[in-house]
Amino acid sequence: MNRRELSKTLQAQLLYDGDPSDPVFSSFSFADETLQLIFGLIGQKLEAGEDVSIAGFGHWKISESPGGMRRNPRTGAPVKVAPSKKVRFYPASALKMAVASKPVRRRTTRRPG
Repeated sequence: MNRRELSKTLQAQLLYDGDPSDPVFSSFSFADETLQLIFGLIGQKLEAGEDVSIAGFGHWKISESPGGMRRNPRTGAPVKVAPSKKVRFYPASALKMAVASKPVRRRTTRRPG
């Protein structure tokens, strides 16, 4: 599903009081602009270095990889790599269970000693 399909689905299925003649989004463009706004807000928070969490769905986090010398796997020659930032997504347990169609074991922390 892409953004366009998601916008069409929102427009068709999000109704006031379940009444098909009373949609929340009166037009496709309104639903699409709303989605763009949501994704833009998520992007802004990540750019600012903040984590973004949506309960039951997951959270996004910025991960920094240090620069340094690496080796080209094909030639074996050393290559200098600049530091970079990457966006990581960690799905929530509820999303994992929905995709797996079975319970997902939650990680437990062990007590020291």
